[in-house]
Amino acid sequence: MERAIDYKTHILIGVRDNGVMTVIADWPYVPKQSEVQEEIDTSRNGYVTYVLCTPTSILPANHHGRLGQSGYGSARGRRG
Repeated sequence: MERAIDYKTHILIGVRDNGVMTVIADWPYVPKQSEVQEEIDTSRNGYVTYVLCTPTSILPANHHGRLGQSGYGSARGRRG
């Protein structure tokens, strides 16, 4: 069973000097600062920045892994 992603979900991302980003950890709740710091301390893989993110939008994908026609980024309503 898949874990639901909601607005309490938090994702820790490590950013390398060249801009490449990697998800280091994720939580289905707001993590304590000590939990986040522990993940940072054990990740030591050349990251120069860490980003703790929460969703500002949750966009469902259709069965092909793409956004539906009425979803964000669809061509509907665009001109040009």
